[in-house]
Amino acid sequence: MQRSWFLFLAICLLLMSSCSNSVTDATGKLPDEKITLKVADSVPSTNFISKEGIVYWMNRVKELTDGKVEFEYFPSEQLGKASSLLELTKSNTVDIAYTSYATEEMPLTEVAALPGAIPSSVKGTKMYWKLVDQYLLEESYLSNGVRPMFAVTLPKYQIITTNKKIKRLADIRGLKLRTSGGPIEVATNEIGASPVAMAAPEIYTAIERGTIDGAMLAVTSYQPYQLQKAAKYSTTNANMGSFIATYSINEVVYQKLPYFVQEAMLQAGEETMQHFSTYLDDHVEELTQTFEQEGMDMYELDGETLGNLNEEIQKTWDDWANALEARGYAGHEVLRRFEEIKQNLGN
Repeated sequence: MQRSWFLFLAICLLLMSSCSNSVTDATGKLPDEKITLKVADSVPSTNFISKEGIVYWMNRVKELTDGKVEFEYFPSEQLGKASSLLELTKSNTVDIAYTSYATEEMPLTEVAALPGAIPSSVKGTKMYWKLVDQYLLEESYLSNGVRPMFAVTLPKYQIITTNKKIKRLADIRGLKLRTSGGPIEVATNEIGASPVAMAAPEIYTAIERGTIDGAMLAVTSYQPYQLQKAAKYSTTNANMGSFIATYSINEVVYQKLPYFVQEAMLQAGEETMQHFSTYLDDHVEELTQTFEQEGMDMYELDGETLGNLNEEIQKTWDDWANALEARGYAGHEVLRRFEEIKQNLGN
């Protein structure tokens, strides 16, 4: 009888020990051990993607875990160029990184960047995250060894130019315009301009040197890169696409984290997406007025020009999907799913 009792006690202790890395320990408290994770991105710490995105997320994770999780943060390409951050995450050189420039490895993720795809940052973010949940998590992210913590679609891209105001569609033809690659590059070709793919931190220098005549990006991105000082003109009512700001964690690292940390990260991700996308939408009009006061010509395309532009860029959707199909990716399938989500969410 005594032997049976000791055996029962040993089994109970073993079970308690194996569960101690779950939500709480045996006393109902969080474990004492601190977890430190390395985070890297390509944006300056003053950039809104940093302040309202990853820094907001890290702070919420710290709060939700009572300080049990800490971060070492390396902004401004300190650990590698924007295009190398996915590989650094996959190799576990860093734990979490800004994987937005990994579209060569994850081309289907660009669907929300298509011209005319998103109506606003808030709605676009909801649409994209729904697609991640239903399809892209397995198809694009986990297959590359990473898991997205949050993703936010930037406001609709505008056309910013140095010396030429766009009054009609013909004015765009021949201009060398920076794009973030992917579907926006296809759209740039469609309207007769010459796309030049480069990361956002390189735009100012390229404009100064005359390498490009302008760029396509969100109004909220002008100030962080001082583009309102480098260019003279910007549309305000175009919809040339978007960019998905995504931070992902190494999947092996994620699976080794205690359950309560995983839950905290997911909750922080949901909160960050709501906070960040709302912040972006709220600041578009405010920044437009600020840039006008500083002397930049912020103008609307007239109805005819805008209609002609939208008609041209809409053709890029099938072109984009067909190009992916030729590479073995389910371009039309992801396009169908995205449009279905858009309709269900009420555009």
